[in-house]
Amino acid sequence: MKVAIVGLGYLGSAYKRVFPEAVIYDEPKGVGTREEVNSCDIAIVAVPTDPLPDGSLSMDIVESVVDWLETPLILIKSALMPGTVDRLVEKTGKKIAVSLEMIGMGNYYLDPSKYPDPLDPQKHQTLIIGGELDTASKCAEFLWDKMSPNIRIHLIEAKEVEMAKLFENAYGALKVTWINCMYDLVEKSGKSFIRTQQAWSSDSRVDGVHLRTLSWKRGWKSHCYSKDIKALARYSETVGVDSMKKLVDTMVEINE
Repeated sequence: MKVAIVGLGYLGSAYKRVFPEAVIYDEPKGVGTREEVNSCDIAIVAVPTDPLPDGSLSMDIVESVVDWLETPLILIKSALMPGTVDRLVEKTGKKIAVSLEMIGMGNYYLDPSKYPDPLDPQKHQTLIIGGELDTASKCAEFLWDKMSPNIRIHLIEAKEVEMAKLFENAYGALKVTWINCMYDLVEKSGKSFIRTQQAWSSDSRVDGVHLRTLSWKRGWKSHCYSKDIKALARYSETVGVDSMKKLVDTMVEINE
């Protein structure tokens, strides 16, 4: 299959490693043409979804790209507001699926011996694709050819994937918030945070990822965390789930 990658940022660059012969299109960088993209069998869309003032993610660039794409398959890698893919499929009639990375940036408190390099999708352990079953299956088959033979593939609904991505980043932020509050309490008590943290985390039920903080390295500094958890708060508000919105708002307030 002939592959196109639309957007050469963090995700687009990662998939360029998987598909080195892919047609590349990045309009702001003046790379490639739409005609070249539309000659391909599948387009991997990895464009920005920047935060709006109300906390939601802007879908403008994604929608604009989908409008002009003519490839038989469209696979969106960008973070989306839940419901976006279903709405775009209904609007355009195109075969669109969404597949989002379930691991964050590798330099953020991750143990490289345990967690795969997020910049190398071929080492990822899980592939999660959402969309209509036929479309999602074709996208999964296409990606599986380049992934680890041991990868676990989940084909679910698009909205479930869109929510899962926001939950994934929000959960990482929740753990960072917890360990920073724990740090404050232990330090205020005049005791050693390292000794206390090590004693607590020796329980096998405690996963150490995101549960280390240092006096000079407090809170989260992740752009993706900041935008995605605010998007989760906004989505929670739109569907009337106050408990999640209150939790996320508190996390943001503590981190600031």
